[in-house]
Parts: sequence; C-alpha cells; structure tokens
Amino acid sequence: MAASGLNAATYDREGRSHIAALADYAMQLMEQMKYINEHSFNNFQMKIGLNMGPVVAGVIGARKPQYDIWGNTVNVSSRMDSTGVPDRIQVTTDLYQVLAAKGYV
Repeated sequence: MAASGLNAATYDREGRSHIAALADYAMQLMEQMKYINEHSFNNFQMKIGLNMGPVVAGVIGARKPQYDIWGNTVNVSSRMDSTGVPDRIQVTTDLYQVLAAKGYV
C-alpha cells in the first residue's frame, strides 16, 4: 500500500503533482514486475488500484508499531486491487480525469 500527498509538503492542491507521482510509481512497479519475470523465468502478476480522497493515517501497536492508513479511499483502492484484471492499473473516474488532463493514457 502506498499513499501520496499526505502532508502539506507533498500535497499539491492545484497542480496535483502528488497524484501524477503515484501514477508514475504504479507504472514503474508494473515495469519492474516485467523485468523480474523476464530475468527469473517466472510469471508473477500484479494488480493495482488507484484512488484519491481523504485518509486517516497513524501508528498503531505498542509492541510492534506500524504505520497504516484507513478510510473509504483505501477501501475502494483495495477492492479494485482484489477484483482487478492482472497486469493492469485500475483507477477511479475522479483519478482518471486528473491523469487524463495531465496527458496520461
């Protein structure tokens, strides 16, 4: 799981560069998977779901602290991942509109 634009230093309300960075990261992950498969003679598959919206983030656990994020935004992304087409990146309509305006296909 990855998130982008979680604080004032990385959140770009007008240019939405944090969303483009997340999409670029997802595409690089897919390319890296192809490379791994080619060089390890495997056929690993990956599904990615991208969404945008509010999340709650924090550290949980006293003995083994872990950083995690929650919210409907995360739940929708998770559902897209679990029900998505292998080797594809699924996006919501809102995210698609932002990325299309930036020239992403």
